[in-house]
Amino acid sequence: MKKALLTALLLFAGCLVTAQNDTLVEAPPPRFECRGYVKYLHNVSFTPDKGSLRTNNFLHNRLNMSYRFSNALSARMELRTRVFWGEQVRQTPGFATLIDYEKGLADLSWTPVKDSALIAHSIVDRLSLRWQHGRWDMVLGRQRVNWGIATTWNPNDLFNAYNFFDFDYEERPGSDALRLRYKVGSGDSGFDLAVSRDKDQKSATAALLYRFNTRGYDFQAIGAWYREDLMLGLGWAGAIGDAGFKGEAAWFQPRNRLLDTTGAFTVVLDASYTFEDGWYVGGAFLYTSLGGNGRGGLENLALQTLSAKQLMPYKYSVLAQTAHSFTPLFTANVNVIYCPGPDALILFPVLTYSLADNWDMDLVAQSFFIPEGKRFKNLGNALVLRVKWGF
Repeated sequence: MKKALLTALLLFAGCLVTAQNDTLVEAPPPRFECRGYVKYLHNVSFTPDKGSLRTNNFLHNRLNMSYRFSNALSARMELRTRVFWGEQVRQTPGFATLIDYEKGLADLSWTPVKDSALIAHSIVDRLSLRWQHGRWDMVLGRQRVNWGIATTWNPNDLFNAYNFFDFDYEERPGSDALRLRYKVGSGDSGFDLAVSRDKDQKSATAALLYRFNTRGYDFQAIGAWYREDLMLGLGWAGAIGDAGFKGEAAWFQPRNRLLDTTGAFTVVLDASYTFEDGWYVGGAFLYTSLGGNGRGGLENLALQTLSAKQLMPYKYSVLAQTAHSFTPLFTANVNVIYCPGPDALILFPVLTYSLADNWDMDLVAQSFFIPEGKRFKNLGNALVLRVKWGF
């Protein structure tokens, strides 16, 4: 009886060990993956003027697809589709042209519906092949070459500079490029070479980045042929005490005027701190020598096309930010931007609530002010309700 009981216990233990080993074995990643989301956005824009209220609606769908041919070779395609309708479409001349920003070598965007009150637009903003072997990593095709370090503004992001106020495009635009990376030693140190061009011949960009770590800081140095300029850049990320400290600087000099003073300089300093109770505070300072002091187009910042050379239309910009998760489901984020030249003030709060698994709801506001006498005058406002389902 004892032998039978001992045998049974050993068999049971063996089953447990086998079961545990099975659970520890990682299943190979699937060859084909498809993920994405669907969003609905309701946008209300208005100024203090009577009768200025305008509404706009749009559906935003994204499909992210990838296929793995082998451990070394994979392919990626991502499709973005938006359908707009409402007063803003009817009242904005050339609305379809405004949202069709295709600049790549290949025309991968189209507008299947173009009506006076309804516009549908699709674009393939990622289409690439990737090869990985040892320390080498090469990507050919439409991709995002993200060299930015700072949180808000990135003068080192030569290929895919984005507009901070365009909050609904978290993936950011892609570039038709060849990118080759080589890892040196351990960590993230290594070389990163990227070459890109779009429809405009003058848009050709070729850049080499070297990334390294020393004294607790991550650094990157860049040398580039950037459109019609030569560019030198530097970026860093580390900490001062318990506070995060990041920054980027870039110098752009016209290639045909190397010895004069027509170059442009941009620098951003970025600091952040998270308290023990979960409150996050951050700040950033941006200087761009190409910036002006005028107030024109302030309320249309979200629609402006910016570049690494000029990330804001103003010479100086200061950002203050705070965020906190009041509950596991509810988060608030408030951004305040002040531009001393035009004395412009921009409020940019975002409230996020998790409705359920893969369901989120955001309330986003953008308000623009300039001084008038002893008070600030409101130039324009946008209020957006966004519901997102991810899959």
